[in-house]
Amino acid sequence: MPNNDDDKTVTHVLLTEGLEVSHYRIVERIGAGGMGEVYLADDTKLNRRVALKFLPTNMSQDADTRRRFVREAQSAAGLEHPNIVSIYEVSEFSGRPFIAMQFIKGKTLQHYCQRDRLPIEEALELIIGVADGLTRAHENGVIHRDIKTANIVVDAEMRPKILDFGLAAVRGGEALTQAGSTLGTIAYMSPEQAQGKTVDHRSDLFSLGVVFYQLLTGSAPFQKDNNAATLNMILNIEPEALSHHKTEIPESLQNSLQEVLTTCLAKSPDSRYQTAKEISSALLTIKGTLVSQSSIATAEQADSKPSLAVLPFANMSADPENEYFSDGLTEELLNVLAKNPELKVTGRTSSFAFKGVQEDLREIGRKLGVRTLLEGSVRKSGARVRITAQLVNVTDGFHLWSETYDRTLEDIFAVQDEIAAAVSKALDVTLLGKSAEKHTANPESHALVLRGNFFVRRFTKESADIAVDLYKQALNLDPNNAQAYAELAFTYSVQSGFGYQDALETQRKSKSAVMRSLEIDNTIPMAHVALGWNQMIVDRDYSAAEASYRRAIELAPNDTQALSSLGRMLGMFGRFAEGLQLLEKALEIDPLDAGAYMGYGTALFCAEKYEESGQAFQQALELSPEMTGMNALIGVAQLFLGKPEEAMAVAMLEKTAGYRNCTLAMAYHAQGKLEESDKALQDLIDEGTDWGIQIAMVCGYRNDIDKAFEWLERSADLNDAGIPVVKTHPAFKTMYSDPRWPKFLKSIGFK
Repeated sequence: MPNNDDDKTVTHVLLTEGLEVSHYRIVERIGAGGMGEVYLADDTKLNRRVALKFLPTNMSQDADTRRRFVREAQSAAGLEHPNIVSIYEVSEFSGRPFIAMQFIKGKTLQHYCQRDRLPIEEALELIIGVADGLTRAHENGVIHRDIKTANIVVDAEMRPKILDFGLAAVRGGEALTQAGSTLGTIAYMSPEQAQGKTVDHRSDLFSLGVVFYQLLTGSAPFQKDNNAATLNMILNIEPEALSHHKTEIPESLQNSLQEVLTTCLAKSPDSRYQTAKEISSALLTIKGTLVSQSSIATAEQADSKPSLAVLPFANMSADPENEYFSDGLTEELLNVLAKNPELKVTGRTSSFAFKGVQEDLREIGRKLGVRTLLEGSVRKSGARVRITAQLVNVTDGFHLWSETYDRTLEDIFAVQDEIAAAVSKALDVTLLGKSAEKHTANPESHALVLRGNFFVRRFTKESADIAVDLYKQALNLDPNNAQAYAELAFTYSVQSGFGYQDALETQRKSKSAVMRSLEIDNTIPMAHVALGWNQMIVDRDYSAAEASYRRAIELAPNDTQALSSLGRMLGMFGRFAEGLQLLEKALEIDPLDAGAYMGYGTALFCAEKYEESGQAFQQALELSPEMTGMNALIGVAQLFLGKPEEAMAVAMLEKTAGYRNCTLAMAYHAQGKLEESDKALQDLIDEGTDWGIQIAMVCGYRNDIDKAFEWLERSADLNDAGIPVVKTHPAFKTMYSDPRWPKFLKSIGFK
């Protein structure tokens, strides 16, 4: 029988399927490396999948290795960021330390270097994400020291996550390695790391350059057959230029990408980028160039496809109040036609921007990027309606189709479908949508819904109150009008979100109305948008909210309200690439929608892209000069760009006192004017608990952590509609290392 005296594994329990480790149940072994073995497990307390990383049995008795293993958990735990794997706890089982962490179902970046090569735009997005994660780590004094393709996993949403902080150096922490050591992976080491010198955060930037080079070319820039040759390359030889490799990189981007790589891979740290943020900014500029080129190509391609804008039908009735009817007819036609993926249909906001405008049709078509326009007029007198409609080719003004309809209100649904069918036939596309007839058979009830829509889209307190009353009248006439319930639910969410009515009461009413709408008819996009809002704000069930928004998009692929709602939510939750893509699509469909620009700016701000965020907020303000809070948001973007004076100047233009004081309190603090900051904060507090999130932002920015938590908890109790943004809003970064932070996030629905 063999002698096992030196076999340390006999003292450890084998990690097999079904084994209980604390409150985790082992599922299977999914990986191993020099510093650990990784197992998939079920968290039996929180009902989620986790990854358990165990120190190998042959290292578990070494005190230095154990301390380094624990240091990995400590290094990453305080760095909560969408591009860094989340650490849940560090513990020990049967003599073996282990780390419980977020389980990422995906592939490492190594896979995309060797097998599934990525388009340049996706490669850029991945490296920007890694750079953003490193920015967070470096700002918190953590140097990774082992950035490589195998330590970056890409999840199902193509979001990169940095793993394995086992070799991290922490500012002010105990040194766990001796001078002259070269821990790390040789092919990715910086020259100073390869020489065993003391390294700083710029070493990670060199390693990131190696990763980026490999992602673009499929080859590591310094990798040779043996370690000695690899080290010589790192220390003395420049890598081959991008042009020497066969890639899909557009020729127009070759020089700018080469410049980024050359700067990252400079032998001297002083010659490299000095922060990861600089790398992210450089790549964002390149991405912007690529997007611009792609947009031009897409526009050229779109010119050969059917495209349409439905202009507001003119109200020719004697009663000006009948304008709601003509607007409603326009919106209904737009919604029906927009359900066809073969047809590009401009969104409501952009179409209605030309209401009452006497402008050349060709110029309107150019501004909206469409080849055809549907216009017309409505004359309503009692129960009789005359509708004229014409489809115009914007290139030459030629009428492709026109028709006049003399009908009664009872026929309005059939007329809408006839017009939509005629337009679809003229453009040679298949009509997929139908009018609101299936939502109510009562034309008077339908007319009241159209009138309610006319008022609620103004987004004022008075107009929202009128809309609620009109929807209730519609439901009195037809208690089964599903569309009326959906619009009523949406209006209640507007009243809650803008603070026009008691938040908790209107949220309760909104939830009740939307559930009734879905009970009657679950195919109304607005119902799913309203449900998503309720699930996000009231239930704090974010996965359910996402599913509802996606269902709305499935029902109406060109619905900008659904696209921008989901995009804004994903942006606030740290899923920046996907969120921004949805918002950009919404803006492509509705380029004059100030609300979509506001959502776009919010997502960009949470992604810490402050300059682009400020530009989006500015665009929203230009499109809607009376839009609440825009000057303040522009000011906050300026503040986080390091321009507090500019932030104050634009914030002073804000008419809403709460938003103005929020920005001023932070801007004064940034300039060291503490008394002025205190006064602005007190003025904000005097505005009342409706401004709890803004008060918490100021306190977080000023590093007054206890007060920030106090106001966050108050806001959470009141179901403040701003609660979800705390997940990624940069003003709360000061709170990330506080042990109360993960508990608070958990209390508001984040896992």
